[in-house]
Amino acid sequence: MPAFKFVHSADLHIDSPIKGLKSRDPIVGKRVEKAGFQALDNLVALCIRESADFLLIAGDAYDGEVPSPYAQVKLRDALQSLADVGIHTYIVHGNHDPLAGRYDSVVYPVEAHFFGSEIEWMSHERDGQTLAQIQGVSYPQRDVTENLAAQFTEPPDSSVFSIGLLHCNLGGNAAHADYAPCSMADLAQKEIEYWALGHVHKRSVETQQFMTVAYSGNIQGRDIGEPGARGCLVVDVNDSGHPSPRFEPLDVVRWEHVQVAIDDLSGIDALRDAIVADLRNAQSVADDRDLICRVTLTGRGALHSDLNSSAAIAGLENLVREEFDLVSPWVWLERIKVNTRTDIDIDLRMEQDDFLGEVLKSVSTTSFAELEPLLSEVFSERADRRNKLSEADVKELQQEAMTYLLDLLEPGAQSGSTS
Repeated sequence: MPAFKFVHSADLHIDSPIKGLKSRDPIVGKRVEKAGFQALDNLVALCIRESADFLLIAGDAYDGEVPSPYAQVKLRDALQSLADVGIHTYIVHGNHDPLAGRYDSVVYPVEAHFFGSEIEWMSHERDGQTLAQIQGVSYPQRDVTENLAAQFTEPPDSSVFSIGLLHCNLGGNAAHADYAPCSMADLAQKEIEYWALGHVHKRSVETQQFMTVAYSGNIQGRDIGEPGARGCLVVDVNDSGHPSPRFEPLDVVRWEHVQVAIDDLSGIDALRDAIVADLRNAQSVADDRDLICRVTLTGRGALHSDLNSSAAIAGLENLVREEFDLVSPWVWLERIKVNTRTDIDIDLRMEQDDFLGEVLKSVSTTSFAELEPLLSEVFSERADRRNKLSEADVKELQQEAMTYLLDLLEPGAQSGSTS
């Protein structure tokens, strides 16, 4: 078979809303608002630069069921730019942009094929020779809870490279809604050689015997919960039918977490300097992208008592931001999160036989299973709730609660006393 190349992308989330940033800093807010569209432009440029035979979009091209006319025109123009140079696109709809949505503001080029709600095989040809056979299916509505992978069929021609295009939750990833859940065994049964998956925004590639299973991740991080480089996978298939995926970044604004320890710092000025230095380090490895950072203060020390008010943190944030100019590529402090502790050892304090010791012990030993029903009133997948918490998130909240109780109830804790 002839060698060929395709690009695997997913979760473009065009027109994703920007919450809060515009009011906090108009320059940063505007930059983030446009980032998704610029990442789409980067995707098109990459496909052309790589001379890709075709592009895959594994769901959630749009962020909502009724995308703005502006978003629809931008996607249509991107697909047309690819069509103009002979690059076809194969697309499935996911939970954010199901078939039930409205996408009638534009007419897409014939070189862009959108899969419907029924399983379908498509053949991609070059110079009259079939390079690949692609099977895909779209979500008819937002909430798809059945196993769509089980509906896929074996390739019609075993001598032609096969691709499964699917928006799904593989292996029950708790960080994402459990839409179209499936297992690795479900995929292996179909004898498809490359599974181009979407829905999970974290990139991953796994090879098992004859098949490669990959999430390309999203093309642009949307908030601090999506840190690090974001982009797509360029897949080179050699003449033996072996795929070699490689990551290519597309993002224009990058999000990162930075941790700064207070242990050896004697004053707020020293803390400010330490944060600035670590942000500059993060900026130096951000591939010339604009960078938005959340700083988490950690460790134990006397500075803990100086960080116990929102006013103190707001002042520290302003001091840090004044050290940076918003000239691209810039770095901007999103917020400072305090996860410090007093000089008192909480584990030892917990063992004391008194009221505070018992309270700390009760908070520490309460299980995730016990807390989850209570937290579901606030944190869930529903649109009117905050994002569902993982077990690690709950453990972090428990630690914060114990630190707060110690500050509140332990005499001398506010001053960092160890007595």
